[in-house]
Amino acid sequence: MAVIYKNNEQILIEIKKIMLETKTTQREIADKLGLKPQGLTKMLNKKNFSFEDARKILATMGYDLIVDFKQPSAE
Repeated sequence: MAVIYKNNEQILIEIKKIMLETKTTQREIADKLGLKPQGLTKMLNKKNFSFEDARKILATMGYDLIVDFKQPSAE
């Protein structure tokens, strides 16, 4: 089932859900990204959280970020 995300906050919530499900800590992700835990926290909290940030974080947990485009249905 496709989900339509309207902002970065929703994507961050989904990433945090995956972290809980996989029991992955922020420290583990930071280590894999070569960051200090504070650096990862800063990345997660920045206003302009990017596609590339999401892709990197998800990759450390063994996930791919998949983007799909769809025209809205005429109702």
